[in-house]
Amino acid sequence: MRVCRSIAIAAVFVAAAGVDSRAQGVQPVGRIPIPYRTYVGFNPAIVPFSFGSAEFETGIAQGMTLGGSLSYADIRHDRWTSADFKMRYYPSEVVLSGLSLGLTAGYLRYSTTTGNVPGRQQLTAPTAGFEADYNWLLGGTKRFLVGTGGGAKRLLARASERDRVDQRAAYLTARFILGVAF
Repeated sequence: MRVCRSIAIAAVFVAAAGVDSRAQGVQPVGRIPIPYRTYVGFNPAIVPFSFGSAEFETGIAQGMTLGGSLSYADIRHDRWTSADFKMRYYPSEVVLSGLSLGLTAGYLRYSTTTGNVPGRQQLTAPTAGFEADYNWLLGGTKRFLVGTGGGAKRLLARASERDRVDQRAAYLTARFILGVAF
């Protein structure tokens, strides 16, 4: 009789503890509650200068995002216009915040004036790349995103096409973004 009473008391205690923890909104072990999974941002340098970019990114799984970016740079006689799809992994498994490592696949349109050739010479080619970025979520509600980083892209074009416009097989990229998470 005492054993049955002890088991009944233990069962009530376990049930009450389970109800209490569910009422407090305890997440399963290993999951981190993420208030925002998507952001839209741009590089404000496009306003005073002739270069800038815009980005979109959204969480698809714990620590992983998919997104895209458009960028433009007109520096001296060289113009780069690119569009990229991006897949990023956040080692902290909190999307949009902290360090991320990513792969890119996109398309570049590059034009320049070269030597005695009249007009602009152009190269359009697919690209593949790697990025290392860091994002900060700031403000009272942690919605304002500041992102920075760098990477490298490989031009997937024949050497003869690259040589015509004096481009190397790979080039470095830089990132600075201000955005809003939602």
